Amino acid sequence: MKKIIINLFAGLMILFTGCTEEAVTIEQPINEIKGKVISVKAGMPGENQKTRLALDQNELDVILTWEVNDVIYLVFDDGTNTIQQTSTVTAVSNGGRTAEFEIEIPQEIIDGESTTFNLYGLYGGVTFSEIEGEEGIVELTTAPWSGAFLQLEENDIVLIRFAETGIDKNSPSISVNFQHVGSLFKIYIDNTGAFDLEGITSVELFSDSPIYAYQNASDEEGAKYDLISGTFVGGTTFSNVLPFNVDPEGILYVGDALQLWGWYSPSQNEEDIWPALNLRINYGEGQQFTTVVPKPARTATTDIGKAYHFFSRFDASLDPALAFTNIVNGIILDERDGQIYSTVRIGDQIWMAENLRYFPGFPDPTSVNLPEDGSTTEPRYYAYGYYGPETLDIAIANFVNYGILYNWPAAMQGEESSSSNPSGVQGVCPDGWHLPSEAEWVQLTDFVRTPELNDAANKLKETGDTYWISPSPGTTNEFGFNARGGGARQGSDDYYFNLRILGHWLTSTEADGGLQFRAVWMQQDSPSGGFNQGNKDFAGSVRCVKD
Repeated sequence: MKKIIINLFAGLMILFTGCTEEAVTIEQPINEIKGKVISVKAGMPGENQKTRLALDQNELDVILTWEVNDVIYLVFDDGTNTIQQTSTVTAVSNGGRTAEFEIEIPQEIIDGESTTFNLYGLYGGVTFSEIEGEEGIVELTTAPWSGAFLQLEENDIVLIRFAETGIDKNSPSISVNFQHVGSLFKIYIDNTGAFDLEGITSVELFSDSPIYAYQNASDEEGAKYDLISGTFVGGTTFSNVLPFNVDPEGILYVGDALQLWGWYSPSQNEEDIWPALNLRINYGEGQQFTTVVPKPARTATTDIGKAYHFFSRFDASLDPALAFTNIVNGIILDERDGQIYSTVRIGDQIWMAENLRYFPGFPDPTSVNLPEDGSTTEPRYYAYGYYGPETLDIAIANFVNYGILYNWPAAMQGEESSSSNPSGVQGVCPDGWHLPSEAEWVQLTDFVRTPELNDAANKLKETGDTYWISPSPGTTNEFGFNARGGGARQGSDDYYFNLRILGHWLTSTEADGGLQFRAVWMQQDSPSGGFNQGNKDFAGSVRCVKD
């Protein structure tokens, strides 16, 4: 697992699985048994899981992928014998999500009195303890658990673990889950001012109360982790500060961003609730910039197996110079559900460069509606292709790629129709963003089209045949709008229709005396696109515009 692949669509697959725990599943299982050696296939979860750990950075989050020669640390235990072993990945397939390796059952386990044994495994930058009586213990690296992304990669900071108990030693049948031991935390500081900030020595999240995340107690003695109990057993501490290492001293240039990652393991004790957090930049000789308005305290324990992002902006001419924000350098964080979207400035407007994926109750799959459940007056939220649990795989992929389909009441959230530019209707959009009117879409299409030509859709549609069956000649997506053919939901027997053929986007503008609403359409083989109208139970995509 030396590569980290990062994906902008944080937190998507959990939508339809309904899982609350991010686990790396070993799809077993045993292909063959040769004496005491078991051949195992280990599978990683599919793309777009809420937490990603692998190691080849793109933008925000990470997914796990295997590589040949990855080392897995194993502990066998039958109640009498506790035996250490390592296994090496010998083959990788399925885009790095499936690995093959062998487990050799120790002779002591075979000859032992117990008819069953327990097996524990871990991947990450660890070594086995050599102390007698600590056969189930691994020692973590003393290197900082934070810093630039490459530092985490080089030090193999991220850990995942599995535990399988009660295995029959005479006919071992194993099906195990790798689970995350910790979470990733990212600090993103965007320099929006006119001055560079030099000599940055560290960045910290801090509070007046303990931040309940295990971290190294010292640089000399590394933390210890018990594979059998799944707990830290030494060398760790809680602190009021969660550090993010900068090595060497950093410079935050104007128009650039400082991006730091940390891997820490949040305590899962019910009483260990994280307090409100502020951010601090340490620079020069004991100088600091700090935020004034903190991130609110959590109301429950901080989950293991997620990626948490702390977006902020720095401008030395402002007071305070450092502040949390939800949009930085082409990215917006929707704090309602943790979804992250790319954004694009086109003319005088800033648009989301992806379809909205928000729906109330995320990630509970029962919160999305079945296609036959339509309404012209009550909000409805659909994922294209979702007819129930048997269609999860299709619905997940469409949700990730095309977003949610909203009927007009869902898009408007009870607000009044608007034809103004800007519309003034927040609707289903995040704070600071709004549902555009038809007039705002007209402004966009007039700006992008070639003078005297009706080619606006060609300038806005994503290229290639992945999201359009056959895009029209001249499709360029030159403004980075990334329009996709997300189809729609209609109020008839063939509820879902036109995926990869048509895209429909709702506006805040009513039509036909309030019985219908105006919408934008783009078609695979049309260079122009246009405007039409539909009944309010019709469901299409939503793009939001910055206020």
